[in-house]
Amino acid sequence: MNENILIFSVVLFSSVCQSLIGVGLVMIGIPMLIISGISFEHALSVCLPGSLIINTLQLKSQFKKVTRQDCISYLLMSCVYLCFLFYAHSVGIVFNKLTAGCVLILAGLFGFKVSLREPLLETLNIKPRVSDIMIGIVHAVSSMGGSILSLTGAARYKDSNASTRFIAGGYLSLGFIQLFFYLTHGIHLFLSLYSFISVPVYVICQKFVSPNLNHSKLKSLIFAITLIYGILLIRQNFIS
Repeated sequence: MNENILIFSVVLFSSVCQSLIGVGLVMIGIPMLIISGISFEHALSVCLPGSLIINTLQLKSQFKKVTRQDCISYLLMSCVYLCFLFYAHSVGIVFNKLTAGCVLILAGLFGFKVSLREPLLETLNIKPRVSDIMIGIVHAVSSMGGSILSLTGAARYKDSNASTRFIAGGYLSLGFIQLFFYLTHGIHLFLSLYSFISVPVYVICQKFVSPNLNHSKLKSLIFAITLIYGILLIRQNFIS
């Protein structure tokens, strides 16, 4: 497949996922591109700006509902992420496929299986600071902290809008740090132009798709895809 068509297709699909359930461009888009042979820096250049755009649009309408506890979580996960990001790069870890694959498999299993998910959500809700620290560490070594972030959002808020708001705020906190860091460590500005596809996708999804969609079934599908890509990342890690 032509690389431009591949990138366009991945950004389009991932933008739809993120517009509807809050995750997609980073957690799904980056693994899809890496498995297709694109470097982590190029994949990040393609997906990260679009993720930040959608997160900003999602948070804008609910900004006044952000709680003090949300802000504490954002601050803690950001500080942990920043520290471990510099450490990871100092020891040569940019994107660990094995770690990312394991995180995606666990996220897929917990998201897909209710019997596994409910006990985990209770644990995350009881120990919010632990989950905040885990998000920061995992995101530093694999950029997949959003998988834990999405589960944490579901644990803290039963209302889907509140959960999406928390996830969007967390992604923005981590994403802007990541963007500024990688502007001097490999971000390609030309590739970032693909991210603007996310704007019309978000508007269309919110107006025409989301009101008529079974979000529960879509989430199950996304977690199944996440599980598959986790397995493929681990396989690629041992082959390459």
